[in-house]
Amino acid sequence: MEPSNRPPLNQERVQDLTVVRRPELLRAASSGDLLLLEQFLSKQDGGSARLAALARDVVDIHVEEAAAAAALCMPAAATDGASALHVVAASGDRQGYLDLARLVCCKAPELLLACDGNGDTPLHCAVRAGNAEMASLLIQQANGCDERKTMLRMTNKRGETALHEAVRFGHKTGLCMVKALMYHDKELARVVARDGTSSLYLAVSLHHSSIAFELISHDKELSYSGPLGQNALHPAVLQQQK
Repeated sequence: MEPSNRPPLNQERVQDLTVVRRPELLRAASSGDLLLLEQFLSKQDGGSARLAALARDVVDIHVEEAAAAAALCMPAAATDGASALHVVAASGDRQGYLDLARLVCCKAPELLLACDGNGDTPLHCAVRAGNAEMASLLIQQANGCDERKTMLRMTNKRGETALHEAVRFGHKTGLCMVKALMYHDKELARVVARDGTSSLYLAVSLHHSSIAFELISHDKELSYSGPLGQNALHPAVLQQQK
């Protein structure tokens, strides 16, 4: 059975926390400036207002506003539905971004499980950008094993988990992220995308052999499936022939 893309959260609450709408908040989140975000939050009245200020008053973010935030790494289309945590997670991996992400999680922990317009969670965004330290922080911020497992298995509109993104990133950073994700959920590689692509198939087809071995070492019953009725042996055989 395919894992649910969204956890059973209060829908009104999720809607209230989904989108970065204010230019000053976008700048604070994408710059990694903790002081700037704290100043923004201090302008709000009361705890609930500070929480809602992380994403409310629905308006579109124009390309010009996104460009003004020079550190923003997310494509313009991805800002649709993106929370402050999505932006921070994708923007950087240095200490300033980590501190900022920690503050956002403290003020609005619901954002860990919020999805943007592409169905991506902040963890998807961090891993796709190759921000390994950020990904580890987000995993640590999850409240207990159950929430952590829920977050790890959440899928985007392509049906992919953050593990798919880690495999696709490849190289040492990708391997590091794969190890971290599999450490917290050894059966994560059993989740396949909507087109049937497993993490193992992706690793083999992209010639990421070290990642393929890492996946197998954690779970002997992981999925081998691929798109169009293929499995991981198909790209392996083709590579051997070449």
